[in-house]
Amino acid sequence: MAADPAIAHLLRRAGFGAGPAELAVFNQLSLPAAIDRLVDYEQIPDTVDSYRLTPGYLGTTSRGPLEPNTDINDARQRWLFRLVHTERPLQEKMALFWHNHFATGYNKVAGQLGGEGASRALAAKPSEDANGLRGQYELFREYSLGNFRDLLIQVSQDPAMVAWLDGDTNFARNPQENYARELMELFTMGVDHYTESDVYAAARVFTGWNLRRRSVPPDGNRYYTFL
Repeated sequence: MAADPAIAHLLRRAGFGAGPAELAVFNQLSLPAAIDRLVDYEQIPDTVDSYRLTPGYLGTTSRGPLEPNTDINDARQRWLFRLVHTERPLQEKMALFWHNHFATGYNKVAGQLGGEGASRALAAKPSEDANGLRGQYELFREYSLGNFRDLLIQVSQDPAMVAWLDGDTNFARNPQENYARELMELFTMGVDHYTESDVYAAARVFTGWNLRRRSVPPDGNRYYTFL
């Protein structure tokens, strides 16, 4: 089905393009109505993950059932699956944007929390995790079009970010500046808009923002929450 050029452009910029079924929906809308549908995505049920359990969709791997809450490779597959099949493309595009903005590396987080702990910290979906943990990817979805200040506070308390930028070694007697510096240089102010004194002061503010390792939970796996 041929798409209205303006609608097609909108879906490329605010999403990841569109398949025939999605084009059929959007071609019936005016441009303002199409924008409203993209922005007001909470009015659309987020059912895309349930598709994985139906024939013709990704639901298993060579190792067995897909386990995106505890295995990072499966988590990546689920995210790619969501990018392709979501009915909330703007939410997913903004989650990907924030994932790039607040870049967090799995390998280092795994070195701190263990492979499964890192997978849960990055990708756990609360409704599927044994302890209701919310991974970083889900945080970005939740705040995808929200207030930046609120998102920044949540990211500062995010277990994956705390592990990634050494917040767990930031103590009043010996402030660790990694997160404070990245916060100013990359996440907010930008180069030449802060001083070394600002970095040191911010690092001191974040002392005590650490992780609590929970005792053995019902599923027998260790996990971490913000202290």
